[in-house]
Amino acid sequence: MVRPRADNYDERRQSILDGAAEMFAQHGYDGTSIATIARHLGVSNALLYHYYQSKEALLFDILNLHCQLLADTAVSAAKTETVPEKQLQAVVRALMRLYATSREKHVVLFNNLHCLSLPQQKQIKDLEKKVVQVIKDLLAKLQPHLKPTARSAMAMYLMGAINWTYTWFQSRGAVSEKEFADLATSLFLNGINNSPA
Repeated sequence: MVRPRADNYDERRQSILDGAAEMFAQHGYDGTSIATIARHLGVSNALLYHYYQSKEALLFDILNLHCQLLADTAVSAAKTETVPEKQLQAVVRALMRLYATSREKHVVLFNNLHCLSLPQQKQIKDLEKKVVQVIKDLLAKLQPHLKPTARSAMAMYLMGAINWTYTWFQSRGAVSEKEFADLATSLFLNGINNSPA
């Protein structure tokens, strides 16, 4: 007989994912064991294995759910406005909000994606491409004359500007994530000579 799911199954699962992301971000995938994660969470190894049969399954779920959230967020944000410039601003703002609140998962994505199997890596990369595609589609509206290769390069340029903020951005610093998002969008659209002070 299959054991029924506990009422707090999803909440506990999310707690495990968050705790594991912290450990992977701090110590790397290879430097983190299931026992380390269980200790960090204050639970038994057996309970952890009830939710995840392996460390790889845990890593995949962290990255898959994080990248699915990034893709869904970008798509949804673009729909909140109708003017392409405002759509781009909304997308960059929404992504920066996510990056500011999920730093550990972003660190794990950049540092540990290679630890997954090739099919799993492809699934994650396909989700990342969805985020970039949202920006490429907006660039097609903003500058229809651009060649697809130029749109791709420009989309990656903008993504690079916000993706790597996890290495330096401080949520409680002098610049908020919204202010930085608007600055990055303005620089991208107008260049440094026409950006607000």
